[in-house]
Amino acid sequence: MRKPGLIPLMVSIFTVDLGTSMTAVALPLLLIRDYGTTLAAGLTLAIRLVPSIAVGPIVGRLLARRDPRHIAMISSLLSALFAALIPVCGALWQVQLLTLGIGLTVMLAGPARLVLRPAVVSEGDELRGNGLLMAAQRVSTLSGPPLVGVIIAVGWPLWVAFLLEAATSLVAVVMMLRVPPLPPTADEEAVDSGDRRRFRTAYVTSTRALLRVVSDDAFIRGATLTSFSYLLAVTLGRMMLVVMGTRHYADVSGFYGWMLAAMGVGGLCGSLLIGRFRRISTGTLYIAVMLIEAVGWLSLPWLPGFPAAMAVMFTIGVMESSGYVLYYAEVQIRIPRSVMGYYYAALIPVGDACMFLGSAFGAWLAGASVPAAAMIVAGVMGIPMLLTLRWYYAPPGRIGESDAMREGTKSAMRGEGHDV
Repeated sequence: MRKPGLIPLMVSIFTVDLGTSMTAVALPLLLIRDYGTTLAAGLTLAIRLVPSIAVGPIVGRLLARRDPRHIAMISSLLSALFAALIPVCGALWQVQLLTLGIGLTVMLAGPARLVLRPAVVSEGDELRGNGLLMAAQRVSTLSGPPLVGVIIAVGWPLWVAFLLEAATSLVAVVMMLRVPPLPPTADEEAVDSGDRRRFRTAYVTSTRALLRVVSDDAFIRGATLTSFSYLLAVTLGRMMLVVMGTRHYADVSGFYGWMLAAMGVGGLCGSLLIGRFRRISTGTLYIAVMLIEAVGWLSLPWLPGFPAAMAVMFTIGVMESSGYVLYYAEVQIRIPRSVMGYYYAALIPVGDACMFLGSAFGAWLAGASVPAAAMIVAGVMGIPMLLTLRWYYAPPGRIGESDAMREGTKSAMRGEGHDV
């Protein structure tokens, strides 16, 4: 049964990601037009990742002690302000400062919206509910770049795209008001500390929570560890597509855009269809989609032509979004609310660091040899999955038990003569 807040959260996610995908296209164009250097564009875009990588884990304590709706709404309001100010900047450092500010809002809003999923997705309906939320993300990602293209084609100034991002952020705030409140929980991970040590304690606490989760639940352990290698592999693969567009498909105008579009359409289909496979174990599905995607990336340099490449990228998109839906559903089932915020706050920065590495070395790797790059992408994605196969069939662990509960369980088992 669907909870009443699912549609508002879907719309909020759609509008936020729509604005973000528009800026991802408009910002490099603005930088190259006004400052004439692709290096400046690359550095300015990379600045968005810095807050998450550097201080992202501190968000866990906020999410455990505050209503995630409020965090998401405040972040969206600030993001709207920063985006609206970018077109009026007169110097590159001002754009970079505002981009850094947007990165801070993303650092807060991303985990907050992930933590809100249990508030709108019913127990037993995790696959379908998370599939719909993933579909909202995919539709927005597909819609943003073409909208920027329309703005340019009709002769409107580029700053319209930034104002539209500000407007979508405001819509996201309004829709978040219709999401059921998620009150603070008993913060089992909290450690009392003075003001001077509060920042460090929050950082360490999120890291400790991540380690606790992966040690207590085998499925989450495998999915967490392979998510890092997966993000590295996908980022390397996307850079490989850029190089392939200049070497193997130089006669295809906009090859990279076509590949991402095929992947996006596949992602939309995968997110809507994966919920129909409830009779198959999640572990089997998760292993299958990850390995099929790895084979898809491996095949790209040896395909006979552009239509085959489009078909493979569509399949890769189906597998990618299906894997995300399965992962988010299991997180919702296995990780309690009191720990979930800490988990995502520690997970996302490491994932961002992996994407940063993939962006930094992907073009160089593919430039040296596209076939070798494809084999590395497939290996980085597939080998960790093969090494962790048995973990995906493990039952839910004991993450939800406090230390006191665990000690009580151990004591009871000792009293009954069991080994612990």
